[in-house]
Amino acid sequence: MQSWSSADTSTHRADAATVVSEGRPSYDGTGQMHYASTGGVSPVTTRSLQQQQQQLQLQQQQKNIPVQVDLTEIDGGLAMLLERSRHSLMSCKETVAFFKNRAKVEEDYSRSMQKLVQTTLKTMDHSRPGGGPLNTQQAAWQRLVEVHETLASNRMKFSITLHEMSEYLNNYVKSKESVRRKLKDTEQRYQKAIEETETLLEKARSKYEVQSGEWERLLVKSGNSKTESGAPISGGGGMTSASFSHGGGAPNSMNAISKTKNVGSAVSGIFSKHKGSTQESLERMGQEAGVKAKVANEGYKRLLNQTNAMRRDFYDVQLPKILASVMGLIEEVDQFLKFSLGKYAYTYESAVLADAITLKPIDTSGEGAAAPVGMVEMVGGIDTKTDLDAYLQITARSGGRINRSSIPYKEYEMSTRARLYANPRPIFGVPLDVQLSRDKHPVPMILAKCADAVEAFGLQNEGIYRQSGQSSQVNKLRNEFDLDAEHVDLRSNAYVGDINTITSVLKMYLRELPGGLVPPSQRTAMLSFFPAGEPDNVPPEMTAYSHGDDELEMAQKVSGLAEAIRNMPVPNRNTVAYLFAHLDKVQAFQEFNMMNSENLGIVFGPTIAPPGNSPADAAVDIRRSTKLVRFILDNRRAIFEAI
Repeated sequence: MQSWSSADTSTHRADAATVVSEGRPSYDGTGQMHYASTGGVSPVTTRSLQQQQQQLQLQQQQKNIPVQVDLTEIDGGLAMLLERSRHSLMSCKETVAFFKNRAKVEEDYSRSMQKLVQTTLKTMDHSRPGGGPLNTQQAAWQRLVEVHETLASNRMKFSITLHEMSEYLNNYVKSKESVRRKLKDTEQRYQKAIEETETLLEKARSKYEVQSGEWERLLVKSGNSKTESGAPISGGGGMTSASFSHGGGAPNSMNAISKTKNVGSAVSGIFSKHKGSTQESLERMGQEAGVKAKVANEGYKRLLNQTNAMRRDFYDVQLPKILASVMGLIEEVDQFLKFSLGKYAYTYESAVLADAITLKPIDTSGEGAAAPVGMVEMVGGIDTKTDLDAYLQITARSGGRINRSSIPYKEYEMSTRARLYANPRPIFGVPLDVQLSRDKHPVPMILAKCADAVEAFGLQNEGIYRQSGQSSQVNKLRNEFDLDAEHVDLRSNAYVGDINTITSVLKMYLRELPGGLVPPSQRTAMLSFFPAGEPDNVPPEMTAYSHGDDELEMAQKVSGLAEAIRNMPVPNRNTVAYLFAHLDKVQAFQEFNMMNSENLGIVFGPTIAPPGNSPADAAVDIRRSTKLVRFILDNRRAIFEAI
């Protein structure tokens, strides 16, 4: 069983008395709450209050005054007030949401207005690049824009005030929701305690009825047995139903109950030890049942008194206080909401009034002082004629004079790439003397650029000039050279790692020279020093110019080859000299690139001295041209010094 002491009661009162007024709440039907003094908690005081209220209601009915309603007498009165307080708090929450949204609207409006003002002012600055004085239209426009900036500032202040009001009201609602929960929880704790006590009371009553019914049954059975046997009927041990109702002559204290229980236990023990006849057993059982019924009766009455006391304390003392607190909460919340709405109305009116004063200032200046100017006066001060005259004067002073001369022809300037496509400078298949005369160079640019690239980053590549590049890349580079050799950059990253493409393009160029690099007459003279019957595998030391048995033959070859080269046209002679000087540098790195004079002769022999038109003699001519290139490389210095 749950119960509360005086200390528990004071604790519950403290939780529920956040907005407590000592009194009994009532409702007069006009929307106003009233409180009647509750006084004490005695039944007499309660009955007196009820009589007073009945008399007051009768007087009000006679005078046509709205009848007050005692909420303590209405089932669900507290739930009604709690629901009413919830509606008040919900109204506050809706107001908070409205304030927040309205603040957001005003803030967005202010920021958009400020952004528009800044953009407009920047545009005005750009429209006056010279930074001269403003004309009347520009000055009026600038002042109009500044007025909008002030309007944006006013709206931002209004937005900040609304945001502060929403935050304050929101915090207030949270605190009052906590008060409402405490009041509701206090009432629920009282109700729960009363329900638990009533449950225990119902159990005690059931036990009392069962014990009394058992005792009654045994009494009737014992009396019937005595009647049938003719024995005299006794008073049943002095215990009757009246003794239960009025105490049975026993003391009204737990000590008396305890003594009775002890006597009953002693009697029960005696009868259990000495079993007699059936009549004696019935009397003994009846006495035991009477003792149990009396004990159950005392427990039932004790719980009944405790439950009734608890109910009187709740309904006559605690419930009126809780109702008064809830009604005080409702009135406070409604009044605070009214105050907040009033503050909003005042703030809104102030904001609108500030905008109105900004648009049309109030004239508070004295006599002789300049009156404040509104937007209409600003626009009225624009003098379009004066602005136009001032503009024309400034333009006339700063402007030049009309150029009446004829417009000259201006040729369209094409890009370098377009000019190359429009006027290509091909080199492949073009006679050597023609292209060198056109390009104003001693040797072909393709030879100079390819040799420079090889000497820069290809001398140590194994198989240089022997390995071929990728066909697509070779054709691409050929087209670049054929477009304009001057603008080809072989040192760029695109070609640094592709040396075989460069060497393949150079060999292709030499092969496609009309008439060959060595003219036919000089080619025949040079090949005559290498007859067809001469062995192919001659050691390098035997082809070099040295003093020995073949000194005369070697000198004749050197002299004859020098004479043939000297008789070449200048473009061919310079190109041959440049090419063999480059190949000499290549063979100098033969330990890395594996390209000695013999290998270079195999590669460049057919290119420099191509075979004749007879297919039968082609193989012999190739071997002879290979020997020619090899011999020139082995004796380059001696040959070209003799030219």
